[in-house]
Amino acid sequence: MHRYFLLLTVILAGCGSDDIGTILAGDNGGNGGNGGNEVIILPTYGYQVSASPTGGPLTVNVPGEGGMMGISLDFGNTLNGDVNINVDANNNISILDYTLQTLSSVTVDSDSGDIPFLGAFDVEVTEDMMFGFPQPRPPDSGVYQVITPNETVNVQIFPGLISTVEISLDGGAPVSLGWDELENLLDDDLALPWQRRAALAAEVLEFVLIQVFTITDTFNVIDDRLLTVNPAVVACDAFTGTPPPNVLNVGESSLTWLGPGNVPMGGDDFQWAFTDCWFDDPGSGRDTLLNGSISLNNYIEIIDGQFQLIGSGFDEVIYNNLEIAGTVENPVNVFTIDSQDIITVTGSFDLAFVGLTN
Repeated sequence: MHRYFLLLTVILAGCGSDDIGTILAGDNGGNGGNGGNEVIILPTYGYQVSASPTGGPLTVNVPGEGGMMGISLDFGNTLNGDVNINVDANNNISILDYTLQTLSSVTVDSDSGDIPFLGAFDVEVTEDMMFGFPQPRPPDSGVYQVITPNETVNVQIFPGLISTVEISLDGGAPVSLGWDELENLLDDDLALPWQRRAALAAEVLEFVLIQVFTITDTFNVIDDRLLTVNPAVVACDAFTGTPPPNVLNVGESSLTWLGPGNVPMGGDDFQWAFTDCWFDDPGSGRDTLLNGSISLNNYIEIIDGQFQLIGSGFDEVIYNNLEIAGTVENPVNVFTIDSQDIITVTGSFDLAFVGLTN
């Protein structure tokens, strides 16, 4: 089970030699229809992930024995945090670190598919979780709880070169683990259900945060590339041998502005589509193939009188059956898709960033 759910941590994050979001992002100049003035990027932004006004919960469908396992995430309660960024002399942006703040929460239903798994539970952050960059990587510190009507699991992360975690049930004696050991509990049929829920919660938080910071790559495309070319298209990695049947040797990713008007601006809709988009990870025996699209609706861009970007986001991010397939090379230079290694993502969330000033 765990090997499938681990796919969540690489969706759109860029698991090959090139990060597709970085390629699409262009030069980060950021004119964005404000009369040609350079937009000033602030050093810190608050972010919020919440339920979209019309879309359903974000759901990941994972193949299993006897059907599909569904894991749905309800953002009725929101995830909140701050992100610190560096902006160089050319207005190029790099993320330094970020937090997931206390009182952030999400409801997880791991029984929303054909196969029951670990039931429904809430994940609540009770002490700010601190993250470095780039992703994916374990948090540096923080505390979260996994709550059902009958139990409360406390998960505390301690800083260090290798993150150490203590998990405890209902205030009982803590069990000390490395972060990887915690995540591996999800695949351990002999682990207790409360331990596996703690592991699933870790995967869920990591998955959502990767989506948040990957979606932000499109802001730069909207403000730069789509001013002159629509759609903005990039080639994905080329297969180093024979691709799977009916799969292009070189697929593509495209970001399309859906209008109206002459310049992309607040209120507009966009679509990020993937066609046989393959990510080659030379250091791994498993690579990733993406097909499907993400709708980015009702773009938000708020620039104040000093040309500072003080607000950005999308009122609705919708995953349109985005399919993530694992490819294997066997024999050498011949690639196939593992039929048990395909997951799909549906549903939506709302994403907002607000500039923080002193």
